[in-house]
Amino acid sequence: MNTQLEDKSSLSRASIRTNRTKRIPNLNRKWLMILIPIIVILVTHFTFSYLNSPGKLVKTFDKAVSDNNYKEVTHILQKGGTQASLDEESVIAFMDYMNSSDLVNPVGDMVQNNKVVNSQLIDKNGNHVLTIKKGSKFLGIYQTYVISAEPFDLKITSPIDKIELKLINQITHLKKEEYEKTYHKILPGKYTLAVSYKGTYSDVEDAVDIDFSSAKKNKLTQELTFNVSYVQIYSNEPDAELFVNGKDTGKKISELDRFGPFLLNGQTVVHAEIEKDGELIKTDDIPVTGKYVDLMFDTPIETPDPQKEDGGGFFAGLKRFFDKYLPSPKPSSDLEEKQLINGLFNQNGQAFLESKDYQDKVREKDTTQKLVSFAMKNSKQDDSGMIITTNETYEITDKNGQTNTKSFEITYHFSREKNELKMDRIEEVKELK
Repeated sequence: MNTQLEDKSSLSRASIRTNRTKRIPNLNRKWLMILIPIIVILVTHFTFSYLNSPGKLVKTFDKAVSDNNYKEVTHILQKGGTQASLDEESVIAFMDYMNSSDLVNPVGDMVQNNKVVNSQLIDKNGNHVLTIKKGSKFLGIYQTYVISAEPFDLKITSPIDKIELKLINQITHLKKEEYEKTYHKILPGKYTLAVSYKGTYSDVEDAVDIDFSSAKKNKLTQELTFNVSYVQIYSNEPDAELFVNGKDTGKKISELDRFGPFLLNGQTVVHAEIEKDGELIKTDDIPVTGKYVDLMFDTPIETPDPQKEDGGGFFAGLKRFFDKYLPSPKPSSDLEEKQLINGLFNQNGQAFLESKDYQDKVREKDTTQKLVSFAMKNSKQDDSGMIITTNETYEITDKNGQTNTKSFEITYHFSREKNELKMDRIEEVKELK
């Protein structure tokens, strides 16, 4: 019985082979043997062409950036030969920059119909962000494409020198007389810049947000505005010694072109001291809250001898001004004319125009004037310039030879032009009885 089953099974398999042979003629089998390799080659060709096409590249890049896949983005940018730093913090900042600036979709627009129609991505501020360029040929046949990110420059300007900057784990120390630092080859994005300074009078610890969304033409300048600065100190007694928080600095005010730096929060106070006729005279304690500090003694002090001037700086410019504006006491019929020496006035200022009118009136009355005494009483400075109050006494002689002595409290306003004084206006004139 088993023999019969085996015979039937053999017959069945034989009939299947016979029927299959009948269904596929020998000619068709030969074509299939030719077509199948061709189909495999074509499928492989189109697959490799697509995988290495610019269209596939931008889709992969778009997805990686949108998904915040920093490893994939790093790989793509490394392969593209990006010159910027590609540490994790920088790449994450770059992806955020692309997403927040709506630059992801424009990347896809760089390729149309699988051809590169725009090799450079430039944003609205003229920043060159990305470049698509040809790479090597895969298997020597298939042209590949790569994406590279263009680096940016970051310029940091500081109000003080000798500070420490830390950006992306890179630590830089500004040296003396260095007030700026430029970082090169940075990916755009948002970063935190750590700033620290340890000085004689103030310590600074600050964190500054850096945002490349305001960069232009691949450059960003960030001005550090933490509340610390060197200050200029002025006094009507330039030979007085300066004290900081009650301690003698060992420096005369006339020796200081700038001093500090200080935190401008008022916690530091300064005053000046000088000995006159065996008596120690002090100014009030003045909190340091701005770039200019005035330490004025209550008793008006005669202006210093111009021969002792150091020749430079804002304070020396002030003394030079009054030396010209108010010549040494002597009778003069052209005192106001001398006060119009070129360079003393802002030529468009109120003081210049009013002084010309006053000069004409003096000439009409045929009077002469003699400067008897002059003293600076008070001053106040800010970024725009300086206000000075003086006490001035004149002997005024009319055309009949009659002489009267008059004293005035005069408030002047000066502006700064290249660290020199220019008088803008006379704020107020009070005759002192």
